[in-house]
Amino acid sequence: MNKTQITLKICGWSSLIMGGIFFLNPYFYASIEGANFENIAWLRNLGAALISVNGMGALLASSDPVKEKKLYDIVLLASCLETIALSWSTYSWEFSATVQELIIVPLIMAGLVSVLLLIFRPK
Repeated sequence: MNKTQITLKICGWSSLIMGGIFFLNPYFYASIEGANFENIAWLRNLGAALISVNGMGALLASSDPVKEKKLYDIVLLASCLETIALSWSTYSWEFSATVQELIIVPLIMAGLVSVLLLIFRPK
C-alpha cells in the first residue's frame, strides 16, 4: 500500500466515523461540544456528504488511485472546500459550541488530510 492509498483510507475511515455521528446522531455531537440544538440540520447534511463523498468515495478510490483519478479529484475537492469552509467558520466563530477543541481539532485533522491528498495526488 502506497502513501496515496494510506491517505485515502485515513480520509475515508475518518469521514465515515465523523459523518456517521453527524448523520445518525447530530444531537450527541452538539451536546458534547456544548452547542445548542436550534439549527441541527446543517450537521446532519454535512454527515451525509462526509459519508458519501469523503468516506465511500475515498475508500473506493483507494483501490486504484491512478485508475480512479476523477473520483480522487472529487474527494480532494470536497475535502479542500469543507476544510476552507470550516476554517472560515472557525475564524469568524460562527458556532454556538462552547468546547472549542471539538471544532479546532477536527479542523486541524481535516487540514492535514487535505494537504496530504494534494501532496500525494496521482499524476
